[in-house]
Amino acid sequence: MYYMGFTYSEAFRLPLWQRKWFINRINEEFKRANEKGENANSRAAHTNDPETRAMMGMARPNTPAKLRRFT
Repeated sequence: MYYMGFTYSEAFRLPLWQRKWFINRINEEFKRANEKGENANSRAAHTNDPETRAMMGMARPNTPAKLRRFT
């Protein structure tokens, strides 16, 4: 859920074969990153701040409706 951007309910509703596929895919990505030493190119949440996204050209002018929080 953390790396793929799923909510808990979305991940829970996935068929078992898709959950296994996502887990295997994430493991492959981690193995590749460890072999190449690509920690700087990670898309994980630790690089998910507005300044970093802007420098990477991934900034959004508006937050998607699904991610908006009204507090």
